[in-house]
Parts: sequence; C-alpha cells; structure tokens
Amino acid sequence: MERNWERAREFIELPAAVIEERVRAAFPDARLTAARPLKAGLRNTNYRLEIEGGPSPLVLRLYVADAEACARETAVLRAMGARGGGVPVPRVLHADPAADPPFALLEWLEGVPLDEVLRGADADTALGIAAVCGTALAAIHETRFPAPGFLGPEMRVVRPMPAWAPTVLSTLEGSVEERLGAELSASVRRTVVSNARAVETVWSEAVLVHADFKPWNLLVQPEAAGSSAPARWRLSGVLDWEFTCAGCKLIDFATFLRDEARLAPGYGDAFVGAYRSAGGILPADWRRLTRLVDLLNLMQMLMWSGEQATEDMRLLASETLDAV
Repeated sequence: MERNWERAREFIELPAAVIEERVRAAFPDARLTAARPLKAGLRNTNYRLEIEGGPSPLVLRLYVADAEACARETAVLRAMGARGGGVPVPRVLHADPAADPPFALLEWLEGVPLDEVLRGADADTALGIAAVCGTALAAIHETRFPAPGFLGPEMRVVRPMPAWAPTVLSTLEGSVEERLGAELSASVRRTVVSNARAVETVWSEAVLVHADFKPWNLLVQPEAAGSSAPARWRLSGVLDWEFTCAGCKLIDFATFLRDEARLAPGYGDAFVGAYRSAGGILPADWRRLTRLVDLLNLMQMLMWSGEQATEDMRLLASETLDAV
C-alpha cells in the first residue's frame, strides 16, 4: 500500500563531486564510479554507490527529515551488528551526525524487499517468510530499557514516551481531522477514550522497537533448495531504524500486520507463532490492542500525507475501528 504514497520530503539530487566528497571522508583514496538514486523511501535521501578504493557497493544515506536520526540509527545498527545472530543489519562504515545534512555510509545488503516478494508469493511462501520475520522480531525485542521513551545517540532514553490516549487526541486536530473527516474523527475519539486504560497496560513496555517494521524495510533472499523441495527464504536485511525507540512491542506488530487482510490467510498467525516460539510474549488480546496502538501512527502520518496516502489511511482507520 505505501509504495504508492507521496514522499514527505523531496529527494536531494547531489552532484557526483559532492557524493565523492562524502565518500572520501571515510575512504580518502576512493573514487566514485556510479551513483544510483534510491527513491523508494518517503523521507530521507539514499544513493547506491559504486566506488574504487573502498568497499563497494555501499549506501549513502542523507538524514533530511530528522537530523538527530543519524546518531540514533547508527548507534542501533552498531549495537545490533555487534550482537550477531538473527537480525541482519547493514554495517556502519562511516557517519557524520554534525554534517549538513547528517549522513552515513552503510554496507549494501543484497535481497528483495519483502513487499515485492509477497505480491507474487503463494500461501506457503508467504507464511514461511512471515515466520522468519517473527523470529527476528523476537530477537529485536530482547533488548530492554528501564523506561519507555525516545533514544539518544548512545541508545539511552533521553525523552520519556508520552501517554497513548492524550497523544492520539492531540494529534487528531487541525489538518488531521480535516483529512480524516468529521464522522471518522469522532469515531476515533470515542474509541481512544473508551480504550485508554486497556492500551496503557501495554504502552508502559520498554523494549527495543524498530517502529517501522514493515515488509518494505525487510530484505529477503531464497535459500538453496533441492530440485524437488520448495525454496525457503531467509531474512537478509532489516533496514531504516530512524524511528527506533524504547517502547511497546505492539508498535512493530501494528506496522508489520497493517496489510494482513490483503495477504494469505494465516499470515499473521505464522508471524506470531514464530515470535512466541522464539521467546516473545504477547497479551491474550494482542490483536485488538495492536490495532488500537496503530491508531497513533495513522494519525501522525496524516499530518504529512498526500492525497493517496490520506485515502489509504482513512481506509486503514476505518478498518481498525470496525475491528476493535
């Protein structure tokens, strides 16, 4: 669904000489041979680079939406990379949070975005990949914090997480209410008020949350299989950690399962089953709570959404209200 949304920030077109200057900050003898814009994202500017005199290919990532995200994301990538195991992330080759705009040079990871694979996948493939992602998410959530909140450059909470209900209600004003419409806005308000206490029971969690754990940001690759055996898929990359925080694990469930109704039957159950098998713990009414938690993200995205994104988020908000 999100592939059709309008960008929230314009893509920055950089001359080759400027790109090469950033590469040489890490690799002084490097020479840029190719730079391909990666325009799939909605917020930041990314290029796939080919160079001589350094690791190639690699990614140049410019943090144009949130300057603080550079230090935050690269700190998490380094921490996850140091752990090893089931959460593949790109190595940070260089980062300059003080640049204008801040930028990072990241390892290029091979793989196909999961949303592209799911479009043509049969049910067995879709459920198998969902299980692989559930196992990885359980590993991400193993990292815990003393309290929920937003992370700083050293993976420490520097600002507390605001309460769910007041944040949704305050976001649902002005342009957001106008885009959502009066009737749907009123339904969201009623739902938030009546479910505030239930959501706060899980909102106080403080695990490492990716906060954008959607198929678009997950790379997968087929594993070698015998001539008669169906191909199995592995997770080859978890990308775009700019929103990462210490918070409620259901934020990641909400993002990953947002399009569940349009995917193979059993997709969500396979994902959750693998998550639990890997040690993840969920409340009994996790599905309802997940949909409620996602209302905050939907309302916040409506603050910048274009025409297509607004139409899709109205649909998602309506489906959420029908389900809870």
